[in-house]
Amino acid sequence: MTRKENNIVLFSITLCWAASYVFIKSLPPDLSSYAYLTLTTGTASVVLVIVFAKQLKKLNLRILGQGFLMSLLMAGNLLAEKAGIDQLPSSNASFISSLNILFVPLLLLMLHRYPTRNNMLGIPIILFGLALTSGFELRGFLNTGTFYMIVACLFMAVYTISADYFTKSTDPLLLGVTQMCFTAIIGFLLWLIEEPQTFASIEYTRELLSSVFILAFFAKAYAYIMLMYSQRYTSPVSVTIIASTEPIVTLILALLIPASFGAKEVFHLESLLGAMFIMAGAIVAGTNFLDKRKEQAA
Repeated sequence: MTRKENNIVLFSITLCWAASYVFIKSLPPDLSSYAYLTLTTGTASVVLVIVFAKQLKKLNLRILGQGFLMSLLMAGNLLAEKAGIDQLPSSNASFISSLNILFVPLLLLMLHRYPTRNNMLGIPIILFGLALTSGFELRGFLNTGTFYMIVACLFMAVYTISADYFTKSTDPLLLGVTQMCFTAIIGFLLWLIEEPQTFASIEYTRELLSSVFILAFFAKAYAYIMLMYSQRYTSPVSVTIIASTEPIVTLILALLIPASFGAKEVFHLESLLGAMFIMAGAIVAGTNFLDKRKEQAA
């Protein structure tokens, strides 16, 4: 897979995650996060197992162990994020959830893997754009909600770096399928503790079933399988840089289909400027003109 092809795949994943908000809004408000996690990842697991049944014969204990670890990191991210969102203004939660773009390079530095000059220049520009777009405020920042959101970012950063390490030597398809299945099991166990009736406690409407299937197929099955393939051919920093453009995609979708987002969306100056900074930072961080200039000078 070439760099251009890989970037297209990563942008398609970002589009799936941004568009998923439209269908999440269609879910019943009383549907718990554990039920949502179980239904979407469970449906995605069934689809993946049926489609790739022949390839699953190649599973071994090493792949199962890696998939289980990835599912724990994914579940930890989702649970910590849920706890943080419940205690923070949406603007602060949105900004802190984007700090993965900062944590990934920091963790890589601890592993003696250094970002490029373009990464180091582009990341601060993206962070500034994210702060503008989300309307981040210092007021109410220092509380337990912030702590939970930072923990969620750390889980996601470790998840991204672990995926980068595992996919270099493991079949991305098998890794994606196993982590999806284990995540569904974890979600179900948590749901069972919260609501012993689990599946019997839900009213299955046409809207619920259609939204769950679309979310399971695109935001879970497609997105995570393709993410595993993409991480085999690119760096963790590149993955987080492209993922940071999600607020731009969400804003565009909200303008195109405002009814699905619950309100008419308009361009505010801060949002427009933030989107421009995010795009500029992503372009800077995703290119290598500074390194080429260094090589030419040498």
